[in-house]
Amino acid sequence: MWAFASANQQQSKMMNRMPQSLTACIALALIVTSSSLSAVAAGGSKSGGGGGGGGGGGGGSAKTVESRVTGYVTAIDYSLRTITIGASYYGSGALKVTDATKISLNNLNCTFEDLKLGMWVEARYDFATKNATKLSGSGS
Repeated sequence: MWAFASANQQQSKMMNRMPQSLTACIALALIVTSSSLSAVAAGGSKSGGGGGGGGGGGGGSAKTVESRVTGYVTAIDYSLRTITIGASYYGSGALKVTDATKISLNNLNCTFEDLKLGMWVEARYDFATKNATKLSGSGS
């Protein structure tokens, strides 16, 4: 009987402490949240890394959405620097090849002129501009 009463007393003490602990946790969460929000409002960074840079507004470029298309080359216009890749799992499309496009054939760097009709190509490109960022071909 004595052990039972002791257990009840311990449980009662624990129940009295629980609201205090919960209140302390909530208060700590509010402090952390409000300091993070004030840092962001002051021009800092959410990630807490010092927030340097960023500027005073405007500027910056839109993030590009990289898309892919794989398949056989069905058309090439060397003068306009466009390539059309036929239907595949990712779709099909005519892409613009720029000086910044990285081109490889059988894992070796090459030029746009080295790509030929009927080659299997995997292309990565900017969805908005249709500029190819990478063309990887295989075949001869």
